Amino acid sequence: MDWQKLNDEILYKVSRYLNFAERAIDAAQVDEVESCGVSRHRAVELLLANYLDLDDLAQRYYLPYMLKCLDKREYQSNEYYSNISFDYASNGEWELKKDFYAPYEIFVQDDFVYELQKVLPQLGYFEEEFQYPAVYQDGRLWMSVTPNEINTMKEPISRARGKTLTFGLGLGYFAYMCAIKGNVTSVTIVEKDRRVIQLFEQNILPQFGCKDKIRIICEDAFNYLDKMRDDEYDYVFVDIYHDAGDGVETYKKFKQRQGKFSNTQIDFWIEKTIKYYI
Repeated sequence: MDWQKLNDEILYKVSRYLNFAERAIDAAQVDEVESCGVSRHRAVELLLANYLDLDDLAQRYYLPYMLKCLDKREYQSNEYYSNISFDYASNGEWELKKDFYAPYEIFVQDDFVYELQKVLPQLGYFEEEFQYPAVYQDGRLWMSVTPNEINTMKEPISRARGKTLTFGLGLGYFAYMCAIKGNVTSVTIVEKDRRVIQLFEQNILPQFGCKDKIRIICEDAFNYLDKMRDDEYDYVFVDIYHDAGDGVETYKKFKQRQGKFSNTQIDFWIEKTIKYYI
């Protein structure tokens, strides 16, 4: 069996669906398929298989391992969601606002999973509308705190310790979750866009109970990296790309410089997914 060919076909079809038809499935369709005697989740699976045009092989070996119904309460109870509120704000071409997933909208909810020779994209959906904070640049989504960010940052947050550095500010989720840890003494954020920093400092940072641990530096990530000492930070997290598509070249540039940091642990957002495309 040509697993590489199957992997590429699945990823291509999933990518097209997410880019052009992510809200194709709705509650009425799920109700109709469920009435035929299958579970509600199975109804969503069958609908997605139809939209993706999956053959029997793909439905057997991929579909059951790549789609999950998520619990809205699990994410709403997250410390960041519970303690930080978001009102509309803007600064130049940047906008802070709330966005949402519609019921049964399919989205990426975690990093790739590798199982034997299969590459499994991790997709999710909610049965109810789910709101999340987002930052748009000129109308394009650039930063958000969604289940994908929460799930893909669990391990990096768990490894953060001592003097922690993150390249990329976003909405401050990583910084907040690290700062509330007792074993993290400081969180330095390197962000090159001053307007993003201003948006954050005016609307989000004042709500951080741990803001005394936070330091923000406005500088290009690679310029700052080239000046860093090996022992300056205990843990570094890199998150300055939008997705795997634009992350590959950034990842390569960082890896070329990583050799001089033998005493500093460096992790990268969605590294498994990025590695697949290298």
